[in-house]
Amino acid sequence: SDWVAISGGSYREGVVGQPTTINPVVSTNPADEDISALIYSRLFDLLFNYEVENEGRVYTIKLKENLKWNNGKSLTSDDVIFTIKTIQDPETRSPFLKNWQGVMTERVSELQIRFALPAPYTFFPNNLKRLPIIPKHIFENIPPTNFKLSAYGLEPVGSGPYRFEGYSKKRDGFITEYHLVANENYEGQKPFIKDFYFKFYENYDDMLKALRLREINGFGVLNPLEIENKADKLSKIVVNKIEMPRYYAIFFNPNINPILKNAELRHALTEAIDKQKIVREIFGDRGKAVAGPLNKELVEIETEDSDSFNPERAKSRIESLKNPAIELNLLVPKVDFLEETAKKIKDEWLAAGIKNVNLIVLEPNDMLESAVKTNNYEMLLFGNVLENPKDLFAFWHSSQRFFPGLNLSLYQNLKVDSLIENTRQTDDEEKQKEFLKEAETLIVKDAPAIFLFSLPYEYVHVKNLGGFEMSETGKFIINSSDRFNGVSNWSVARARIIK
Repeated sequence: SDWVAISGGSYREGVVGQPTTINPVVSTNPADEDISALIYSRLFDLLFNYEVENEGRVYTIKLKENLKWNNGKSLTSDDVIFTIKTIQDPETRSPFLKNWQGVMTERVSELQIRFALPAPYTFFPNNLKRLPIIPKHIFENIPPTNFKLSAYGLEPVGSGPYRFEGYSKKRDGFITEYHLVANENYEGQKPFIKDFYFKFYENYDDMLKALRLREINGFGVLNPLEIENKADKLSKIVVNKIEMPRYYAIFFNPNINPILKNAELRHALTEAIDKQKIVREIFGDRGKAVAGPLNKELVEIETEDSDSFNPERAKSRIESLKNPAIELNLLVPKVDFLEETAKKIKDEWLAAGIKNVNLIVLEPNDMLESAVKTNNYEMLLFGNVLENPKDLFAFWHSSQRFFPGLNLSLYQNLKVDSLIENTRQTDDEEKQKEFLKEAETLIVKDAPAIFLFSLPYEYVHVKNLGGFEMSETGKFIINSSDRFNGVSNWSVARARIIK
């Protein structure tokens, strides 16, 4: 006899934080993004088909017929165009703006839309995959700056697998639980799990306790130190490790400290760091040491790490500079594992002959405002998440040296620029790999940054959750809320089939 998933049952997901605006076009708050992932559909899931013309400059999409919002109203091309126009309005300050800058939208019919891109962009379907669609009939009369104040911020209308049912909050305003139910109007595969609850906690310890007491069935973790070995000790618990195209690095800004213009010094600082030891001692081998900006598994290329750990050579390179008084300032976000990493690196640099290393620790939000946006740092320990594992543009193209670009090393190499542009304009995968391999080799040789490690995303859940194989990609997620990509396949109820 076999067991099969059947419809029914409920699931409780733990989240640290609070929902504030469940509208994916304006919010960057993780709790909002998690709930949004279940309530709103992404454009790609609503498509009947798409065509590419004019050498990759024009995309024509066609929606499926009879799409509906969960309140029964029709979902048409007008909603899609409204969503994109809202994102393109600078007042909205949408996290999706960078993907839609310069894209012209034209309504062809109730189901068809044409997009004209400023230049061919082979990864554009990725932007269609990630675009959440919001209802025009709800938001057209609310200015984007007021989205966060509207009642629909906490009682959203969407077209995804689940719809909003209700929430509970304490008298002090803390929302304790959010209740969703399967959406009868959902056009895709109907979810097996009928009731989906989010339960909110102030920290990971409270959440682990809730998992132990079975008040929740699962939660996701971006920071491996939060659960270290605690989750492994819980009985009947599974920890899924999911690849995430994010790496942590130290970015050099030679404009602030000219000594960093010296390539010998940059290579020496790289060679002084024992990345494997960091991964072992801080992360218990949960992460991976990296040598460059590309995730080798996801891009499937191999490049050499020219500067692997070599403390003797680091020391002699620093001695050869004949500058006994080198002093460096490293800016670090107030995140436990990054602070621990920075302390280890400081010790290794001092051992290699640097006279002094000042660690400046800032709250992540302050750091963004006072340092990142203004390029006001000498060295910065920071993480990059590649929205597309093959696209280095936002982080390494010279046009992205100033905010909102994220080229944090203010790196300029015209050859690398053209390799990045070529990667974005060809759909020949073998050529893409050649361009990327060459770009990464040049970046590593120039040493504008020290690439340190990458960390997986971890999803911790009870054993009886079925169907949690990651959606379409299977291999990786970009945002933590992508763990819900395949939520329609999740199940907790089973029936036995007698053969």
